[in-house]
Amino acid sequence: MYSMPLPPRLHPFFLRKRATTPAPGGFTGRDTLSHSEQHQGWEFHYSLAPVPARATFSGTVQIHRQGERHCELPIFEPQRNALASIDLLREQCLAWIEGRSAAQGQQPPT
Repeated sequence: MYSMPLPPRLHPFFLRKRATTPAPGGFTGRDTLSHSEQHQGWEFHYSLAPVPARATFSGTVQIHRQGERHCELPIFEPQRNALASIDLLREQCLAWIEGRSAAQGQQPPT
């Protein structure tokens, strides 16, 4: 008896693809990808869009804590895929949190 193989598991980022308002440059909402995650009480909300002319992903991340928005950071170097873009944005978030803690004279979270 022949059975079809199961599809590979998808990263949760791709399962949360959602429609939003059209982005500049002719992208439709279906092109926008979003993902959220938490890190030591902080929430990171990513929003990415492909840049077909450069074959990269660009986007922003919003940093929230206890429901309050603290910062929005753009990706400073578009990446070849969405997961690499999220990794780069996450690094920016962690650096922002560390800088904020240092400015307030607190130890950064470990």
